[in-house]
Amino acid sequence: MEFWQQQFYIDTVSKGLLDNIASPTIDVIMKNITNLASPTAFYIMAAAAFIYFVFKRKMTSGLFLVASLFAAWVIMNWSKLLFMRERPAGEQLTNAGGYSFPSGHATLSLVFYGFLIYLLLDQSRSNWSKIIAGWLALLILLIGVSRIYLNVHFATDVLGGFALGGILLIFFILTFRFIAPRS
Repeated sequence: MEFWQQQFYIDTVSKGLLDNIASPTIDVIMKNITNLASPTAFYIMAAAAFIYFVFKRKMTSGLFLVASLFAAWVIMNWSKLLFMRERPAGEQLTNAGGYSFPSGHATLSLVFYGFLIYLLLDQSRSNWSKIIAGWLALLILLIGVSRIYLNVHFATDVLGGFALGGILLIFFILTFRFIAPRS
């Protein structure tokens, strides 16, 4: 068995812990959380955020947010083709196609919501910005957990997605900071 196809200890332990809290109510909650990182949700939120930044006369912020989301999507898909890891066996509680590693929901939520957090905290010092940033950070974590709970990813897929998303987010923020003052 190839290295990337095996199930690791953290995969077994995390899935076991989440199975212990499973219930129909939590199934619904996790499906709703995971939907906040669906392609449809990102299209709507990216468009809304772009329009918001245009009205605030911060076009560069809006463009970078949208561009970072789509660039991360392309890189994440290339990564999935590179590793070609199969999804977990058993019943999946939501639809998921393609390969498993890295988790696209984890990657894209960290890049999109993470960039929003950066913009919020960079452009505003209000308590509301800090509160919203905290909720967005919690959402990123819960999206990752939801993917394991719903049995469409292993924990290592989610961790890999967060690692890829973190690297991309740092790159996008540094690039934004280099370009934004010049625009």
